[in-house]
Amino acid sequence: MRKGIFICLAAFVSFAAMALQGCSSFRLGDEPRPGAISLAIGEVPEPFYSDGTFLKGNSVIADTNSFILTIYSTEGEKIYDGKYGERPEEIVVTPGGYEIGLYSKRFNPPAFDTPVFGEEHTIVVSENEQARVSFLCRQINAGVKLTFANDFIARFPGRGVHILQGNERLAYDYGKGKYAYVSTDNFYIAYNDGTADTVLLEKSLSAGQMITMKLSYSASKTSASAFRIEVDTTREWVSYNYNVGLKIPTGAISIAEAKERIGEKNMKVFGYIIGGDPTTNSLRVGPPFQSRTSIVIAPSMSERNRNNMMVVELPSGAVREALNLVVYPDNVGRPVVVTGTIVESYYGYPGIKNTKAYTLL
Repeated sequence: MRKGIFICLAAFVSFAAMALQGCSSFRLGDEPRPGAISLAIGEVPEPFYSDGTFLKGNSVIADTNSFILTIYSTEGEKIYDGKYGERPEEIVVTPGGYEIGLYSKRFNPPAFDTPVFGEEHTIVVSENEQARVSFLCRQINAGVKLTFANDFIARFPGRGVHILQGNERLAYDYGKGKYAYVSTDNFYIAYNDGTADTVLLEKSLSAGQMITMKLSYSASKTSASAFRIEVDTTREWVSYNYNVGLKIPTGAISIAEAKERIGEKNMKVFGYIIGGDPTTNSLRVGPPFQSRTSIVIAPSMSERNRNNMMVVELPSGAVREALNLVVYPDNVGRPVVVTGTIVESYYGYPGIKNTKAYTLL
């Protein structure tokens, strides 16, 4: 693991009660103050670039004065929201809960050139309490770099694809070769032919992950609180290869799309057989399997978020005889299209029941 950038911040936050008709506010002036914030930032020993690369001896460093400091009550009332370097020296608040954060920049995902370092904490301030607070700032978003095989570009002509997250979208051109930064929520990669989006894959990343994804196409296979603040740019660098040709067979829909079509019958859903023996809280991903009545499919074999999977019912007959993992444990990892009814809850999550057909790819 690479040693990251460390910003030492000693932060003393003293909170106390004051009668201001239920409002939290600043008190600035010469009168006595029951609490104070005292912040100090140490030396930043190593610079970083926004695309994830490092260069020692360069003057490009994290400007901590431009970091964003936020202090809000848990009811949503703003106490402070602005640059760290422009913060007031002393803050007095009424007793209650407070959400405090420090961020290297504001971020609206997905976006290029926006690694964000910071941390958030929620504390409860009691009457006459003095709380000692500091932060440990690590990368709180994640980065994804896309590369494209020639067969993918031939299958999906045009300028490139889009990364979708929340209500936002980011155009990622073929040959871009840059990190796009996303939050830790699910994001989607989609191709737009000028009329509609076709979702190719769905994924979520952990904070600090920096991954490269190569896309190809082939139809084959207490009273005192103490936190420490530092900036750590150590990242987890991972590479993945995705054959999206197996994710969008003609006439089939993805798991993400299926979840939006609850109640519809005769739906063809594509996924990878990731395991079996499901419960509301678990599934088995390797033999020996015990249940012949269901399998679990996922968008990819690297998927670990249960919300992104679907349990598929295997009714008695040809479907069960061909797909059950008790007899065919080697089916784990195989891409499959199953045809059935999308239901709102099957083992606690959206699933597929009344399965009447299948195609192993």
